[in-house]
Amino acid sequence: MVKKPYLVIPFLVEQPTWGGSYICEKKGWLNKEELMGKKFGQSYELYDRLLLATTITSSTDPLFGPEVQDSIPISRFAEERPFPLIKFTQAKGNSFQLHIKPEIEDKRWQQKAESWYYFEDGKITYGIKKGIRIDEYKRTCEAINDEMKKLSDMIVGGMITKEKAKGKAISYIKEKNPWQFVNVCEVKKGDIVDLSRGGLHHSWEEDSINYPLGNVLYEVQQDIMDPVCTIRSFDQGKFKEDGSIREIHIDDYFRYIDLDEKRNTLTIEKNKEGVLFNTPRYSLSLFSISKKEAMKSSPSFHHLFIKEGEIDVLDSLGNMVTVGEGHSCFVPQGVSYEINPKIHSEILLTFLQ
Repeated sequence: MVKKPYLVIPFLVEQPTWGGSYICEKKGWLNKEELMGKKFGQSYELYDRLLLATTITSSTDPLFGPEVQDSIPISRFAEERPFPLIKFTQAKGNSFQLHIKPEIEDKRWQQKAESWYYFEDGKITYGIKKGIRIDEYKRTCEAINDEMKKLSDMIVGGMITKEKAKGKAISYIKEKNPWQFVNVCEVKKGDIVDLSRGGLHHSWEEDSINYPLGNVLYEVQQDIMDPVCTIRSFDQGKFKEDGSIREIHIDDYFRYIDLDEKRNTLTIEKNKEGVLFNTPRYSLSLFSISKKEAMKSSPSFHHLFIKEGEIDVLDSLGNMVTVGEGHSCFVPQGVSYEINPKIHSEILLTFLQ
């Protein structure tokens, strides 16, 4: 495969119940006929099955025509270590969950390093509240799960509509109030939340009055799927389309949760230029650029996401792509290139140490 800069063809994930228009607006795609009226919760900007455009040279060109067929999977550029998963996300109402720590061995669960960089203000839960009774918290989760199973069986059996069951679930959950056991936190634009060490409770929350956008963030994480890494204790009272509910793992959640008081207190790292977070699995930097700058993708690939502005990326052989705001560029390992900003730009750079 040719080692040169490539435009990323993002994989958009439609989420009618909790997505929005922020992602398409950032990418300049609000007027795309194929996307109008749809809500998107995530845009996959990097993962091992992602496609790279081989003929499109500018993110202002259409990405929905026959040109997309002329593309290659990013896995062709596989390195010794796996690519991280990068998601541009607009979400709300995520489950209470955690990932196990790296040192834990479990037959079912794999560790999943995960870190967030916020584009807008949002609301989350993070860690266990100081002084709570952990056994009472567990009983509350068990009671809610039992009630959700009963309501789900009634929906599937035709004894109640999903809408009525949802109302009953909301009332029951409000009475039990699982949020009394966890830290409810407001996060600001530019804040960094690093969950890469695992063992910590976290969720995204809904607050349509104060945070109508939900949680808009840039996620960098290990590319491991939810069924083998996400341990849930409470799923915000949600039913699937057929009335069923997702599996809840209360025993494992309370077995693997880290109760260290210091770790359960959210320490927000503020927006800054330079390295935002640096983990054994991935690193993310933010930098501003107003004039031409030489770069080299070493010792790993470079993934460039344009937070603001527009840039040309040109390698030493004359291959060039133009990357606009809200879009990504992938540079394979070992490529010398330069960034030439068309206007003052801010770039999120993901790489491996």
